[in-house]
Amino acid sequence: MEKLYDMHCHVGFAPDPKAAAAAGAKAGIAALSCTVSPAEYERLSPALAEVPNVDTALGAHPWWINDGRMGGAELERFCALAPATRFIGEIGLDFAGPRDTDESRRAQIAALDCILSACDAAPAAAETAGKLISVHAVNAAAAALDLLEEHGTTDRHTVIFHWFSGTSDDLTRALADGCYFSAGPRMLVSRRGREYARQIPLDRLLLETDMPSRAGEALPANVWHAELGNALSGIAQLKAIDRDLLTERLATTSAALLGTERAPRPR
Repeated sequence: MEKLYDMHCHVGFAPDPKAAAAAGAKAGIAALSCTVSPAEYERLSPALAEVPNVDTALGAHPWWINDGRMGGAELERFCALAPATRFIGEIGLDFAGPRDTDESRRAQIAALDCILSACDAAPAAAETAGKLISVHAVNAAAAALDLLEEHGTTDRHTVIFHWFSGTSDDLTRALADGCYFSAGPRMLVSRRGREYARQIPLDRLLLETDMPSRAGEALPANVWHAELGNALSGIAQLKAIDRDLLTERLATTSAALLGTERAPRPR
């Protein structure tokens, strides 16, 4: 059975996260499950502790910051948990649609500034050096990169841009910073997404599903596996590479990122 790695999903949205993770394990899936708030992280992390194929990341989704679900107390809790937490995500910025106002941008930037500082907080941060951070950046890749570079996050930690949709210049800049990129079927629907997946070097490319898309939505293992398989097939075609070889290469990178040692960051 091939081993597939989903490097950005939301197992916590499934009605029974532990059962969904266990079914994924039987289907040959390992995953990084991102959360949208510290409350979700604190609920999900112990629930999945006995399911070794899924790692849980501490998140503060920009949508939740924008609409107030991630207020001051929640952000304070995130910053208390972050120093001793190796996996961080989903965090970032979203400057798209009706939620994009000057007030929202200021709140999101201030929150992300606080979050990135917390990732380096002493003394516990020294014990978890080399965090793996999954970043959401919609119409905001340049602003996210500004903050990541200002904090030295891309030097001290491993950053993954989930479903990257920035400009070509943003992509070049993120690659120069040593970032990784997770791509899934929905990214590959657009011409820009396909072109970016083609351009991103194999050793910086990962798979994702971003599933389930909302709380309470099921995550059947066969659908989960099929979505990852569809992304693999699409990327293999774009890069003119054997699908089995691609599966092996992406699995090797993903396993290194999730392991105890930081994966190499080619420049």
